[in-house]
Amino acid sequence: MKSMSISDSRRLQMLEWREGILDTVLDTDTATEVDDPFAVSYLLLSPERFRVKAIYAAPFAMNERTQDPAAGMEMSYQEILRIMKLCGKQGCCEVKRGSCSYLPGKDIPVESKAALDLAERAMCYSSDNPLYVIGIGAGTNIASALLLNPEIRERIVIVWLAGNDFTESPNTYNVYQDVKAAQVIFDSGVPLLHVPCNYVTSHMLTSVPELESCLGNRNDLCDYLISIVKAYGKEHFAWGKTIWDIGAVGCLMDKDWSIREITTAPIITDELTWSRDYTRHLIGNIKEVNRDRIFRDAFLKMGCLEDRGK
Repeated sequence: MKSMSISDSRRLQMLEWREGILDTVLDTDTATEVDDPFAVSYLLLSPERFRVKAIYAAPFAMNERTQDPAAGMEMSYQEILRIMKLCGKQGCCEVKRGSCSYLPGKDIPVESKAALDLAERAMCYSSDNPLYVIGIGAGTNIASALLLNPEIRERIVIVWLAGNDFTESPNTYNVYQDVKAAQVIFDSGVPLLHVPCNYVTSHMLTSVPELESCLGNRNDLCDYLISIVKAYGKEHFAWGKTIWDIGAVGCLMDKDWSIREITTAPIITDELTWSRDYTRHLIGNIKEVNRDRIFRDAFLKMGCLEDRGK
């Protein structure tokens, strides 16, 4: 990738809170876990904040659902279409298939319809009017777009749920699946808002009784979301499920629903540790999310879909 041409002052300006409607694309491994469908639904049902331009299917593997990233990507693609239908949002934006494999090297992109779309779509934006790229999966599609067209880093803001808090290891699912992609994103100089797992979105816990109380018997979307959480856990008594990915959407919904800091971009080592060089470029880092406000807003929107039979 070419040397960075964006200054820290410009980067900080792009990372500042913006009011109004944000043009947004979502990169999601929707079928890997139960949290992605909540995040996709929340995004699609928040038109007062997000103008969703495209949703990209991210690859996933290395779990009980599949060991093949191509199969994981296709499963995610189909799940995106399912959630859009349940939300009554079929055709509201483009849906693109993403990478079928992980990056073979830090300077080698994996071409896909998703990566090519982002590399092209972002050129319609600017540092004064950036495209928001929300990532809640492995960074393969996003990193590939940055490698295919480095100019877009001056036109996008990436909000990526990736590693843990910087006091812990970055050894999380969205990072260790494609370490090279994670390194590309953190090294690129793109305006980046990092959304940690531990100890930030790990607070986004819900339970089957809470879901049934807030969403039960509302509509087909709510029934589906409850069903996938139930299927995820064998014993529901005194059990909570973390809905990690909804935090990446929620931290953009309202300025008061998260606390962020500005810090230098850490280095992700090949050994999956953070290394710090405090002369590196600046990024944003979420330190805290307001669990109750985000879930309340999401549940109200999900539950207010048109009742079945009407």
